[in-house]
Amino acid sequence: HYATSGRFDDEVPFSVLMEEAKTYYATIVTPFGKLVAATLDKASGIKIDMIAPSHGLIWRSHIAEILDAYRKWSECRPVPRVVVVYDSMWGSTELMARAIAEGASIQGVDVRLISIRNSSLTKIAPEILDMATIAIGSATLNQGMMPEMGALTTYLKGLKPVGKAGFSFGSFGWGRGGAEDLNEWLKAMNWTILREPIKAQFRPSPETLNECRVAGKMLAEKALEMAPDKSACERI
Repeated sequence: HYATSGRFDDEVPFSVLMEEAKTYYATIVTPFGKLVAATLDKASGIKIDMIAPSHGLIWRSHIAEILDAYRKWSECRPVPRVVVVYDSMWGSTELMARAIAEGASIQGVDVRLISIRNSSLTKIAPEILDMATIAIGSATLNQGMMPEMGALTTYLKGLKPVGKAGFSFGSFGWGRGGAEDLNEWLKAMNWTILREPIKAQFRPSPETLNECRVAGKMLAEKALEMAPDKSACERI
């Protein structure tokens, strides 16, 4: 799924190639991780000179790299990454998201602050694939999460990424619902919930924003704890 005039892996920039490979795995192959791992085990004793997929580039120079990447992705090996993904109506949930990302910005941790409206499902999925922890937030609309957030959560539910931890957050006006819906989604994903949802009525107060920063730091510390452990996805 990489449109290029090149036909082999050594005819295109390696970094771009691996980025495209990760996107393909994240958006297509993720639900079949156990099958991928089992297939890699079966092929481990074979000397592979070339991999010619039914579609996509032919691998001849970076075989070890792509096999190692598929092994890592299939075994749910998280990297020390915190994803803060959100949808905001009038800016209140965005303020909370930025405060969480600020708190998570400690040494050794990669923090990705993602506004759904400025991204896409296929760009978000690769970030989720090997992240360790997440803060997922939405403003409340009709006593539930925003429609774009509903699309993302439905999409990720189908991909079934495992071994993650996080919490939900969001703002509301007269009626609650957005952050609570996301908390229930985290439960349905069987991800570890690190704390109760952070909620703000209308504009978040300085106290609420400070709570967001503290929670962000907790996410970062959890990400560092999870990342070196290859069995994290089995324990969570």
